[in-house]
Amino acid sequence: MKNIILLFLCIFTFASGFSQDRILTFSSKDSVNDTPVFKGSFGANIKLNGYYDVFGGLQDNETFNIGEINVFGNDDDGSLKVDMYQTQLKFESYIATKNGDNIYAVVEFDFWGGNGHMRLRKAYVEFDHWQIGQGWASFGDEALWPNIMEWEGPPSGVWLRSPHIKYFNSFGNPDWRYIIALDAPITDYSRFGEIEPLVGEAYQTTPDLIVGMKHEKAWGHLRMATIFRNINYKYNDEKDSFNGYGLSFSGKLKKELNNFQFQGTVGKGIATYITSISGYGYDGYPTKGGEMEATPSYGGWVSYEHFWTPKVHANFVFGYTHYYTHDVERFLLVYPEESEVAVLNGDINHTHSYGIVNIMYDYYKRMTFGLELNYGTKNLDVNGMVDGNTLDDSKSRDAMRISFGFMFYF
Repeated sequence: MKNIILLFLCIFTFASGFSQDRILTFSSKDSVNDTPVFKGSFGANIKLNGYYDVFGGLQDNETFNIGEINVFGNDDDGSLKVDMYQTQLKFESYIATKNGDNIYAVVEFDFWGGNGHMRLRKAYVEFDHWQIGQGWASFGDEALWPNIMEWEGPPSGVWLRSPHIKYFNSFGNPDWRYIIALDAPITDYSRFGEIEPLVGEAYQTTPDLIVGMKHEKAWGHLRMATIFRNINYKYNDEKDSFNGYGLSFSGKLKKELNNFQFQGTVGKGIATYITSISGYGYDGYPTKGGEMEATPSYGGWVSYEHFWTPKVHANFVFGYTHYYTHDVERFLLVYPEESEVAVLNGDINHTHSYGIVNIMYDYYKRMTFGLELNYGTKNLDVNGMVDGNTLDDSKSRDAMRISFGFMFYF
């Protein structure tokens, strides 16, 4: 308890936004229509990331990912960790062409590649209504992000980055914008310690198709996007495929400095795009009828940021995710320090709930102090047959973390 009190007595910092201009800029002497032919900038978001796990078994996770809670675990030891891995480096350039068009390019890194190794976040070129490279997947809303210190975000958030080809344009009205994108299929399959769905990774052959529409005004914006997927898989050493699809609806409402953000998703076979379960192989599962079924999932989150003064502001965030399977032919259930249990003809239900409250202080224009409380709950219900006997097991576990940090932007 003393450690918790000491943390609250300390003041650390996190940046509230990246909207300021970069300090380190350069441009060419030649120009087109009074605009430099080339100009660029280099910047960094220097972030000290600290977190104290009060309980819940997330001691080894740099982010507050509710999906990583082991509901069968019992390690509630406190843990304090501090790192600089979320520091970002960003290079940007603009090239003006003779016909008046502009070419924009960006390369962005952080050190979140494991043990402080550098990781590529973004690298794309944007020109003449096209964007080619790696950036935010269009199924999500890249204009959204709750102003929080932990960098996982709500469990139902869609913030996947992927290589893609995007086309964007308006209908002759700048208030409306549509986007059509082909995103590289994601094949990153890691496994939960609790459940093994026994679906093997296979080579993918079809890009994900995403179509979105955005309406933007001075009060904020509203956005809707759809996704269509064809997913290859391997089961019992045999290869096949199934289809997935989803819908997302999001928006941001602004009044002076205050803002309200929201995002909701629903679909089947879209687990790859959902923050807390991305990459775990839950896009689909084999049914007892011998068919491959896309996993249904839905969820959403809301956030509100209120500025008490021009320098002091608070954020409130809540998120929820639910995904489930029905009549799974077989899966493995893994208990702590026990052998795997094979479950036949069963069902799986997962729910993740997440809440955050924080307080931030903008000490300088490019520096913000803050402190944050994170709380979440994971529920797992499984049933089926084990060695001819009926299994019905329900587990729930919560976690609490205090996040703090420091960020300076230039």
